[in-house]
Amino acid sequence: MSLALDGITVLDFGQGVAGPYCGQLLADQGADVIKVEPPRGDWAREMGARDADGLSGTFASVNRNKRGLCLDMKRPEAREVARRLALRSDVVLESFRPGVMERLGLGGDDLRRDNPRLVYCAVTGFGESGPNVDLPAGDSTMQAYGGLMSIVGERDGPPLRVGNVVSDMLAGMNAFSAVLLALLRRASTGDGARIGISLLDSLVAFQAPPLTEYLLTGVLPQRQGNAHPLIAPSGAVRTHDGHIVFTVLDHQWSGFCAGLGLAAFAADPRFATSALRQQHRAELQAALEPVFLRQASRDWLIRLRELDVLCSPINDYAALQEDPQVRHNGLIGTVGGVPTIRNPVRVGGEERHRPPPARGEHSRSILGEDLKLESAEVERLLALGAALC
Repeated sequence: MSLALDGITVLDFGQGVAGPYCGQLLADQGADVIKVEPPRGDWAREMGARDADGLSGTFASVNRNKRGLCLDMKRPEAREVARRLALRSDVVLESFRPGVMERLGLGGDDLRRDNPRLVYCAVTGFGESGPNVDLPAGDSTMQAYGGLMSIVGERDGPPLRVGNVVSDMLAGMNAFSAVLLALLRRASTGDGARIGISLLDSLVAFQAPPLTEYLLTGVLPQRQGNAHPLIAPSGAVRTHDGHIVFTVLDHQWSGFCAGLGLAAFAADPRFATSALRQQHRAELQAALEPVFLRQASRDWLIRLRELDVLCSPINDYAALQEDPQVRHNGLIGTVGGVPTIRNPVRVGGEERHRPPPARGEHSRSILGEDLKLESAEVERLLALGAALC
């Protein structure tokens, strides 16, 4: 099986989500990714719910297809092992605060002096310079700092956090894209690159449409709950037996009214244009609520789809797992008995399937086979505690 990144070696020092997610995306495409963990393990191993074997969903979700190496970087012998691996790698990933890798003698500029072809990618919270450079950062606060919480929530309610590590996942994807671009450029120039990706940059860029609208108009966006911020009617509505989500585009308004027998709505001057429907969004939603209560969700979905109106059930994860389209796309599965969410990007339909490594699972083989250390030296490093398995 040939994958796009076969032959590319990645040394992944990332912990948590953002850096490791980038490493996983590279591993999925064929890169040989060595995950370096401290003696306590990646702190993501202790995040959230864990299975009977102690494996956390967070760790499992961003570390498949990697080999595991455990090093105690407080020891000079471990730092020397890490440096030797970095100098034979194509890519080094790290997600520490700025300055940590430099203090270990593994900074990007230092490594690239000895390995100019190296692509060095640092994932940080706020960036590598500026007033916040020394502050701790994570998605738990970045959604607030980066503006996302200000636009999420009910219209008259408090700001809400999106129930996923949005900035981490975005930063991981952006780091993946940046590494691929750097490798592509290296193929023609021979030179590697030093890349900086931050959670803040990724989250702000993610909000380009509403943020640009604010910059154009000076009007702060209002929280709209489940409604589309630019379209009315839209959002979640209660049906006879549950809830659905729907969105009526401007050119569909008259057909929507006709199809649902709502001639009075079509004739109402408050709802005559898209701008007026947005202006009178609350009145329109209130008028539609008793209409949707008359039938079950399934019946409404059939009817709205006949009108080509955007609509959907509101799936929880149990429903998502059983959804026929999700099943057809093969999005949810297992690898080595570990649940996995398929990489949405496949080149030529090929995939790699290996479960995430145990802490230090491949330490002995990496030291012996990758670095070509004699078995006595491998055992010495293990006995010292510089490497663990």
